[in-house]
Amino acid sequence: MERRKDVYNAGGFSFETEEEAKRAERELHGVQFIRQKADLENPQTVFQLYLDLVDQDLFETPIGYCFLKELRDYLLLIPAIRNEDVPEIPIRYPQRGDAKRRAKQENTRKSKDTKEKPDGKQANARNEKNVDYKKRCHFFMVVSLVLALSVGTMMLLAATSDHVNILNYENKILDKYSAWEQELEERERQLDELEQ
Repeated sequence: MERRKDVYNAGGFSFETEEEAKRAERELHGVQFIRQKADLENPQTVFQLYLDLVDQDLFETPIGYCFLKELRDYLLLIPAIRNEDVPEIPIRYPQRGDAKRRAKQENTRKSKDTKEKPDGKQANARNEKNVDYKKRCHFFMVVSLVLALSVGTMMLLAATSDHVNILNYENKILDKYSAWEQELEERERQLDELEQ
């Protein structure tokens, strides 16, 4: 049997590409995190966790699928949870050669796209994207200007208003107390005159 040169290991599995091995390492760390944080002794917690993981379709390597299988097997043994309620594990991991085939198809599609567009058209395509950003920039500048004018107008109205507000409360209160003081002094003077 001939041994391959480029084999990448992660979590007890061998992978053909470094990218797949890194993905498997990330899933391994995720599984370890879940094992640390989740209460895997509580069947209802495990059931909800399993449903969430299957719905979110987080795992795509054998490491994640082994963890899901472990959870599923545990749930199938619990009499309080009906076996019909435990969904099967959806598999989306590429079969041997599928990743290479997809990468090759992607490269050929990219090369066709660049061949179909001459240099002038590529530049126009980039300019069209910039035009959208220019329009957005102008729009946000106008909106910012309108908001700034609105804030300035509100501050002007607050400063010139007769009602007490945060901008003129000190002056209004001082004026009120000085008026009361003058009124009290006037009354005292009148009382003094009456007594005499």
